[in-house]
Amino acid sequence: MYVVAVIAAVLIVMPIAGYRLGPHPNLMIGFFVLMAAADLLTAHLLVQQFLASGRLSTLGLSSAYLYSSLLMMPYALVFTRLQRWGPGSTWSEVCVPWLFVVVICGFPVLVAVQQMVVTALPARLSKQARARPRAATAVAAAVTLALVAAITGLIVGAADQLPRLYQDGAPTAAGRWVVGVGLLAAAVSLLVVVRDLRHRPSVERWVAVAMSASLAAATLYLVTPYRYSLGWYAEAVALLVSSGTVLLALLAETASLYRRLSVAHADLDRAHRELGRWAEHLTAVNRELEATGIWKGDIIATLTHEINQPLAVISAYSEELTHEWDTTTDDERRAAAQALGSRVNQLLDMAAHLLALCRAEPGRIHTQPVALPVEQALDRVTDNLTKQARMRVTASYGPPGAAVWADPVHTHEVLTNFVTNAVKYSPGNICVSATLNDTGNDVLLTVTDEGNGVPPDFVAHLFDRFTQAEQTDGPRTGAGFGLYLCKLLAEANHGQVWYENVVPHGGRFVLRLPRARPSPEATESLDLLNGEPSPL
Repeated sequence: MYVVAVIAAVLIVMPIAGYRLGPHPNLMIGFFVLMAAADLLTAHLLVQQFLASGRLSTLGLSSAYLYSSLLMMPYALVFTRLQRWGPGSTWSEVCVPWLFVVVICGFPVLVAVQQMVVTALPARLSKQARARPRAATAVAAAVTLALVAAITGLIVGAADQLPRLYQDGAPTAAGRWVVGVGLLAAAVSLLVVVRDLRHRPSVERWVAVAMSASLAAATLYLVTPYRYSLGWYAEAVALLVSSGTVLLALLAETASLYRRLSVAHADLDRAHRELGRWAEHLTAVNRELEATGIWKGDIIATLTHEINQPLAVISAYSEELTHEWDTTTDDERRAAAQALGSRVNQLLDMAAHLLALCRAEPGRIHTQPVALPVEQALDRVTDNLTKQARMRVTASYGPPGAAVWADPVHTHEVLTNFVTNAVKYSPGNICVSATLNDTGNDVLLTVTDEGNGVPPDFVAHLFDRFTQAEQTDGPRTGAGFGLYLCKLLAEANHGQVWYENVVPHGGRFVLRLPRARPSPEATESLDLLNGEPSPL
């Protein structure tokens, strides 16, 4: 669109290009300053693009704009000499027009040449330039500066040998031929560049506008009969407008890149935060896996130690009965059989507790709470005891109709563990009771015995995993699974377990569960669940 606009502007100006306007030095000085500044800033923006992307073609374009900006400086100095020495001087007839030609025609030629140089550059040099972009930028700037110095020195130094392009303020035939050749070279360069322009990034496509302006300036030079005419000033305006357009486009592209970079940075921050959350989650999972590994190791070590004792007793009694059957009495055989049965039951208890503990340990205990009457829960525990053990147990059901909101199987497991421990370790009477707490919102199910109690320094660890107090009146039995399992089951049902010493002797285990009032539907559900194990 901009190329079409430039061509249309040239066609409009051509019929009136000879209209005289007179010299306006201040206007030309402004042109030189703005043109040099615009091209220099454009070169800087393209260098920044090269440093970010590593495209050597972008670096080549920046060199072309740097060439135009640097060459505008001697052109401005020579033009001021023209104002001082008059239109008939060498400065006016040779240096100024020749510098103008190398500016407007040299820029498009340089753009095309750098494109071919970049394409033909060996892969090793291209790789080095991308690996060291700042060094490549310095080399390109030095080459461009040397080219500008050589062109300027050649024109100024050989001004007497160069043909005059202007004579008495009007273009000469030689001038028209030189500009015509430059126009042809610029047109060919534009065609070379435009051929693969669609494959270039947007920051490089705008060079077509600047090259079109060079063609327009050269065309206006050919049709303008006098210096300081409308066509002559239109040449400068075309160059300045194209430079400003390219600069604004690059600034807009840079702003767009900055916005995209800001969005990408925000996305990166979000991804970083998400990665941090996943890292924290992974750390937590690793801790859980590590804890599970330690837990499994503890189970293996504990079982290896604890199973040895009952197995050793079983082995000893079995060997004794096998080799000394004929010499043992019936009472001795009965005692051995009872000892064997006790040790087998001990192993079965370990296996049952271990199975329940393995299900409960990951913290995924599944509960099926119902309104469980306290009387029914306590009766079920005592009914499962041996006849001899039941004679030692008394039950107090608390307030009439009291009920807890809990899983019946879990409640039975906890109470059975408490009562079994009391029967095993306490020689006296055992009381199983139920009371309400101070708020009346919870039910306290207690098992009180008359044994020696738990050592005070061990109470804090009583419900820990794989812990068991030393027994002073007999060997250790079990592996410390039971009370830890009771704690897990109570917490899964929104309850709590703890131990209290009883004065003067004895101990009390307490299970706190939420209170509930039984309804017909809950009672029916309880009847269905009674005796059925719920999944942990």
